[in-house]
Amino acid sequence: MVNSIVLLAKQSGKTSFSSLWQVKNALGTKKVGHTCTLDNFADGLLVLLAGSLTRLGNHITASDKEYLARIAFGSRTDTLDPSGTVTETAPLPDVDKLHAVLPSFNGSLDQIPPEYSAIHVDGKRASDRIRDGEPVYLAPRRIIIHSLELVGYTGPDGTENPAKGPVAAADIRVHCSKGTYIRSLARDIAIAAGSCAHTAFLRRTAVGPFRLEDAAGFNLLPAFGTPRDSQEQPEPVPPHDILDSCRPFTPELARETGLPVLEIPDRLVPEFLNGKKMTTAWFDRPPANSVSHAVFSGKRFCGMVHDEGGRLVYDFVHREDS
Repeated sequence: MVNSIVLLAKQSGKTSFSSLWQVKNALGTKKVGHTCTLDNFADGLLVLLAGSLTRLGNHITASDKEYLARIAFGSRTDTLDPSGTVTETAPLPDVDKLHAVLPSFNGSLDQIPPEYSAIHVDGKRASDRIRDGEPVYLAPRRIIIHSLELVGYTGPDGTENPAKGPVAAADIRVHCSKGTYIRSLARDIAIAAGSCAHTAFLRRTAVGPFRLEDAAGFNLLPAFGTPRDSQEQPEPVPPHDILDSCRPFTPELARETGLPVLEIPDRLVPEFLNGKKMTTAWFDRPPANSVSHAVFSGKRFCGMVHDEGGRLVYDFVHREDS
């Protein structure tokens, strides 16, 4: 299944890019791309697109994400993660204060991304500018936190969920919109609670309808919050597990990712694939204006189209052999 969606569990200590070679080798193709990267220290779900389905990248990237994160209070690093240099220390927040501030982080928020990020500033990554000693200003971005759950927390002595006293670390589960930085969320929660923090552990558990537990290599991930031995090389994912995680792009999956679906009869598929001029009569219903639609003939994915001022326009066509 070269033209497929591949779910891969990235291990901590590997870059999202370096994780791709396993999939390329298993599928026998160089045409594999990721839809949303993960920081090196993080682990969890990567949704990869292989073959001609790489053209779906922007649509999958737009999906909501879910994360499990551990906030380490009392110290902030320049990268807002364990790999950075400590730049600030502060007293630990109180249990009651932490509980009080968390509800304010639900809903629509303006969030300042981390300086160490892949966001491009005048054609250059912000993280590269910082490393080169250049000043960086990143404007706040509007994000949505659909839900924020406090899973558990520990005191300085390791006591779990103490009723009173300071909190050394807290685990949170987050369902958020695209573009949300969990490192920034942890930073801002700590500030609101009168402390500082960095994200000690981060695991992506879902991207839209895709779940981490269905990903190849999920069984290789340690229990969340288990420190990684920096000398230990991540274990490769067996090729047969990667092949088992491949799935086709179906009408049901398109709807689950938020894409509207159009149905085209089999007799018109050749004309569609050859890029012939379309009319609304080709489809089971008129497409909504300017919104991209996934076109299917039964279970067969044929491509993407949109309506542009009353004129039907191809985004791309999808041939099984392309």
